[in-house]
Amino acid sequence: MTYSHLVWHFCRSSDARRLERIQERALRAVFCDISSSYDSLLSKAGLCTLKNRRLLDIAILMYKVMNNLCPNYICRLFQFPNTSYLLRNNDFTVPRFNTVTCGKHSLRYLGPKIWGVIPKTIRESVSLSSFKNTLHKMDLVILCEDKKCTTCVLCNLQFFFIYQTHFYNLLLLILYIVYLA
Repeated sequence: MTYSHLVWHFCRSSDARRLERIQERALRAVFCDISSSYDSLLSKAGLCTLKNRRLLDIAILMYKVMNNLCPNYICRLFQFPNTSYLLRNNDFTVPRFNTVTCGKHSLRYLGPKIWGVIPKTIRESVSLSSFKNTLHKMDLVILCEDKKCTTCVLCNLQFFFIYQTHFYNLLLLILYIVYLA
């Protein structure tokens, strides 16, 4: 389930959920447990979610890019800043994008974003093995969550339907009051 998952990380969320359900069913079959939650099955097996695994591997790739441990054609995917200012996180430049599909859902964008979320003490690890060991103790899904997500279509639709429902209820109340008066 992790074969070449850096490539298909940006698949549809329904496909990602389907893969998580397959892993959950496999864990239930291995442990003969139908009542435990998915999180408890993962902790019993010593695994993390597939999404967290993909994010961890993107972070490992970014460490390799930062320390020139991967081929040049991969290093050229990412932009390094060309400024002399001492900024908080100036290891990589997060590219601008015009579309969510080809911009925000790309390794070029997500890699520097994940790298910026990782604490500096972990990013400055001496070796790849020490970086991996400290990184595997973290849950990158929680760190990478966007608390104020209003840019994607699904979140905008959710807010639209909430406001539309409140507006509709208010309109019905006004019509009811006018009708009674």
